[in-house]
Amino acid sequence: MPTFAILGATGNTGQAILTLLLRDESVKVHCFVRSSRKLHGQMPELRDHKRVKIFESSLNDTPILAECIAPCDAVFSCIATEENSPGCSIALDTAHAVVAALCHVRCVKKNYAPLPRIIVLSSGTINDHLCRDTPTFARYFVWTGFSNIYADLLRAEAYYRLHRAWMTAVFVQPGGLVHDSQAGHAVSTEKEASTFLSFLDLAAGMIECGSKDKDDTEWDWVGLSVLPTGKTRFNPKAPFAVLRGCLWTIFPPLYWILHSARSG
Repeated sequence: MPTFAILGATGNTGQAILTLLLRDESVKVHCFVRSSRKLHGQMPELRDHKRVKIFESSLNDTPILAECIAPCDAVFSCIATEENSPGCSIALDTAHAVVAALCHVRCVKKNYAPLPRIIVLSSGTINDHLCRDTPTFARYFVWTGFSNIYADLLRAEAYYRLHRAWMTAVFVQPGGLVHDSQAGHAVSTEKEASTFLSFLDLAAGMIECGSKDKDDTEWDWVGLSVLPTGKTRFNPKAPFAVLRGCLWTIFPPLYWILHSARSG
């Protein structure tokens, strides 16, 4: 029975992946979360679920993370942020944690079984090949709105690639996302979607990547886009998120001033 791990199962993408995997009676799921209480609040049906095992800890707990991912066929790394906070490092921190856990599996636990394939959630905006047909101004505008997030994603990808000789990763790089029903999906190495993609279709694309046979290396270390094959709705929050992110890029102190004001 295939086993998959989800890092960040309480987030939008992690929830979508978990929803689809629960429909498949032939798989087991490991969920790595900071709060099992939050996960149970989102999906009460997970209590005493026979095919789901929950690991509650922080990314700094290497032995627990290693225990979560060691027996898996693939790991979906979905820990992410939508906030363009200056200096954000969530993607790089996750990459460090995943690599450390894989090292723990190999060197400390002396487990020499094939390591799981790591399916990394990224963004199509950082992929020049996928975005080659995107208007320059549009890409620049979006990049400015999420510049800190994209810088973090680039650092994380570079860190994973340092370990290419002994581990395997796939970078799933979608365009804009929206909460919507499944419209169908296709995985592409050639272009980014011109319309919004639902989280459920993104999840289906990531599961497709994680379900590939280990001998099939076609997508290993490649940046992939997931395209909707049906109609999806527009995300009305997206333009405002980009505009807000542009403020944090142009005036970084403003982010901390407003953040402190909200916290106070």
